Amino acid sequence: MQEKLRAVSRRRTILFGLVALILGAIVLWNGNLVARLGISFLSLYLMGTGLSDLFFRFVLRRKEVSSLAAFWRLLIGLGLDLLNDYTSLPLHTILLILGLYQLFMAFIYGVTYFLFRQNKIKGGFRFLLDTLIYTVLGLSTIIAPSADRDLQFVFLGFYLISLGLSNLRDGFFFDNDEDRHTLKRRTRISLPIVIAAFVPAERLNQFNRFLQGRKEQADLAESLQDKSWPEEAKEGFSSMEVFIHTSQTNFFGALGHVDICYQGQVISYGNYDPFSERLFGMVGDGVLFKVEREAYIDLCKKESQKTLFVYQLQLTKEQDQAIRERLAELDDLTYPWEPSSRLKDGKPIYPYHLKKDLEAEIYKFKDSRFKTYFVLSTNCVLLADSILGRAGTDIVDPQGIIAPGTYQAYLQYELASKRSLVLAETIY
Repeated sequence: MQEKLRAVSRRRTILFGLVALILGAIVLWNGNLVARLGISFLSLYLMGTGLSDLFFRFVLRRKEVSSLAAFWRLLIGLGLDLLNDYTSLPLHTILLILGLYQLFMAFIYGVTYFLFRQNKIKGGFRFLLDTLIYTVLGLSTIIAPSADRDLQFVFLGFYLISLGLSNLRDGFFFDNDEDRHTLKRRTRISLPIVIAAFVPAERLNQFNRFLQGRKEQADLAESLQDKSWPEEAKEGFSSMEVFIHTSQTNFFGALGHVDICYQGQVISYGNYDPFSERLFGMVGDGVLFKVEREAYIDLCKKESQKTLFVYQLQLTKEQDQAIRERLAELDDLTYPWEPSSRLKDGKPIYPYHLKKDLEAEIYKFKDSRFKTYFVLSTNCVLLADSILGRAGTDIVDPQGIIAPGTYQAYLQYELASKRSLVLAETIY
């Protein structure tokens, strides 16, 4: 079964890489044609599904099929096809979306640059440069989509080619275990952040569908995949875990959260001081806490209504030592913080609860980038990557922005391959 899953994952990675590579090349050749064909296929899909649902509803008498939704899909598909044939509105809408996405990225880089300046941290110039580039591109595309159309397609084409080559490399070397013990990091081209952000929620939906087909649902602590390694092969290795949180309670819960667990102690970073929040809660003092593993898992399941995807990592002595050194560096950057007992919305704040009931160690940062938390860049994933990066995890994002979903997609890839970095996934 393990070999079959591995083979499927390998073929899927190669196929995705080929599709992205070919599509990227076609976009560079004629992006306008690709966009119009894509819109045509979308309209045909909407009309096809609408007609099939109407057939099921009125001919086969399937009452669970919504006739109203079917009519809407049919009308939207027909309208989209007509607009695509006789106007440039659908194409301009795509360009408008690309422009808005670039302005969104400019906002992220701009806030990050401001926080670098505020905390007197070196290296912020690259974020200023990215802010200016993305602002100019985004605004010019929104103001004059026809003028910037070819330039946008060039960027999109090169991105798709890079994404395809990255996945082809992963696929062809899927079972290559040659350099698993090195601390070398390579650049991995990831999905756009607006797509990768929803990977944890989709993984949770997959697990829920898995449970619906089972009679035994009492214990959610299911080990879904576990690599079998002989004990003698594990000598000289130590264990570490990565927690990916997700929930269906709200939008931000669906986006997920990342923690590190080392030697039975969970290390978590986030905006845990609500009294320091600003910019609609996206920015605040960076808080790090350390807490006992089992107590924390119980808290997440029972009180926070979260599902935890726990990935067990196997570290060599060299990797373990590098991570120890990084944790010591982080300790030097922090100072103990006593959470306020003041109530927020009628309840004690989260770190006060951790300190009082779980005896957690709570810290704030004296300096460094982590002194100020920003949900879209200096977040839990960046701290986790700053630790795991010392072990050579192949998850470097060229833009420096990594969503929890990006990390989970990488861990799932490592779990499916024969490499020994990720040994098992357990769901709580």
